[in-house]
Amino acid sequence: MRVRVLLNKCCWSAVFAASAGLTLAGCGGGEANPPAVSIEQSGNPAASAPASTPAPIHQPAVEVTASSSVEAPANPATAAATQRTTPAQLTSTQQPQAGGAQAANMAAQGAAEMQINAGGNPAAGQPELPPPLTAAELAAEMNLDNVPDGTPTELLTYMNNLTAVPFPDNATPQELRQFATKVYSNVITAADKLLVSQGATSEERRNAVQFKFNAYEMLIQILPNQAEQIRQERIQFAQNIAQSNDPEVSRFARLFLFEQMLAQFAAGEPSLFQPVLEDARYIIEDPNADIMHFGVAENAATVFARMGHTNEAVSILTMMKNSFTGAKDEKLAARAAELDDMIMQYKILGTMMAAANGNEAAEDQLIAAVRAWIATKPKEDLEPLQMLSTIEMQMEDYRKMQLARKLANLMLEFYGNHPDPQVVESVKVSVSNAEKRTGLIAKPFVVEGNNLNGTPFDWSQYKGKWVLVDFWATWCPICIEEMENIKQVYQKYRAKGFEVVSVNLDDDPRARSAFFQSNALPWPTVISADPDNTGFGDPNAQRCGVEALPFLVFVGPDGTVVEINPRGERLEELLQSVLNQGAGGVRSLSNPSVGVMQQVPGATAPAGRGQVSPPQQVPSTADADVSLKVVR
Repeated sequence: MRVRVLLNKCCWSAVFAASAGLTLAGCGGGEANPPAVSIEQSGNPAASAPASTPAPIHQPAVEVTASSSVEAPANPATAAATQRTTPAQLTSTQQPQAGGAQAANMAAQGAAEMQINAGGNPAAGQPELPPPLTAAELAAEMNLDNVPDGTPTELLTYMNNLTAVPFPDNATPQELRQFATKVYSNVITAADKLLVSQGATSEERRNAVQFKFNAYEMLIQILPNQAEQIRQERIQFAQNIAQSNDPEVSRFARLFLFEQMLAQFAAGEPSLFQPVLEDARYIIEDPNADIMHFGVAENAATVFARMGHTNEAVSILTMMKNSFTGAKDEKLAARAAELDDMIMQYKILGTMMAAANGNEAAEDQLIAAVRAWIATKPKEDLEPLQMLSTIEMQMEDYRKMQLARKLANLMLEFYGNHPDPQVVESVKVSVSNAEKRTGLIAKPFVVEGNNLNGTPFDWSQYKGKWVLVDFWATWCPICIEEMENIKQVYQKYRAKGFEVVSVNLDDDPRARSAFFQSNALPWPTVISADPDNTGFGDPNAQRCGVEALPFLVFVGPDGTVVEINPRGERLEELLQSVLNQGAGGVRSLSNPSVGVMQQVPGATAPAGRGQVSPPQQVPSTADADVSLKVVR
């Protein structure tokens, strides 16, 4: 993610929700008889779902690791199309917890408390408590070998208690895996008992279905070697209950199947375009639509926008606005009232992509759309400022320098007289930095400073070569990742006159030293010669207007800048282009034509730079190639 340091904010949420990878298969589900298998991966996968209100349908899939905590995937609302890192970001953008992952951390915390309390401190007046139960003792106490019979209410309570239990932290990985498998298998068995109960209400049956879906989602994560089998069983179960005479259960299952189809579409199956669009409309038009329908339809709009189909995304959101405004459900009505803002942002996203792909008319439309959106916001709301900052940097990466400067000027126009003097100062510095970056193209470039050993760096030795100048820091994980790509290109093209120079922007020399103790770069690293001006105060960074990392400058043999930020595949693409053209490539690429860019309809980031990854491929279903007709 690329975020301006001075603003110290998260990126524009709604627009880059559209360009982030999505986690759609959050319902879970499966078949009556869970697989009796041993777990191959350790972890602590607890999940909690109250009997009266099961976990939401959009519970993200969690990753089970060898540690005692489980993290949810990054929230799509805070993921950016072009990844950059700032120092403040490392502490301000931690991954949120959601659904089962949140419960897992609660369970781990509970287990940790058991461990802490076990020792006691008699000297401090605290009683010495007995040691925590082992996995076997806890399983025996919970009677995991016997799923009880009971009323629907008793069965729901049993499922809730199972998923809320703190997992033992004194168990071996194998014991923990077996314990977790038994817990979620029992949830499935209890749900099946409830589903055949003659006295169960529609709501109880639906809650049981959701418990079962969530249990199967957890088993998929716990049992990676059998994940595909479990997924197929889950889908078969969903298809079976989709034919249920109980409308609540049937509707719930169909929503799950729709999300499976939506995930396949997002993963790159264009034939599902029309079925997904049609079923999204049926979901919205369901006379019994609730907050789950809203969430599923909103997911569909996000997927369409992320894939570049912003018109369809806006159409879905507009239909949602019309259908859910004034709903009796206050929560649903409140969510519908927020859609106008999202609709405007998706319209901006559409014009931004069109401008990036060479539509000159869209550039003026983008400026107008941004102005209109800012007009809907109060002065104290800085979200539009973040949006301007993000889009401006995106246009730099798309090599739309003139448009980037216009967007930077909008920042100054709307926030240059903000009542908060800190905001004013930040805006002025950011606009100045944007002018420096966009003004680099076709201008002479110089790198000054010292080598790591303290000797002066000699930039003149690179005259006549193609040089990539890489601004980075050890605290920037994206920088380290980008270096791996640069290394591959460097090895491939060095013999043809390609060189790399790194400019390290660490404030702490100890962090830099620690990095180089275990890492080596095949090219020189330059540091500031002035110990009082390091980090983003490095003279090289100041001249270039660097305020987010990684920042790359591609310099031609004549010493002038050809392009900034050629990341990922773009770096090799650029090298191939200039090497084929010779020295004349400097002039021809200083203001590249649209043809230099990869023309991907709806692309949300420059080719090879920040391209979003589709969700994991989900298994095909019988309903994948036909409309589900959700409300029929």
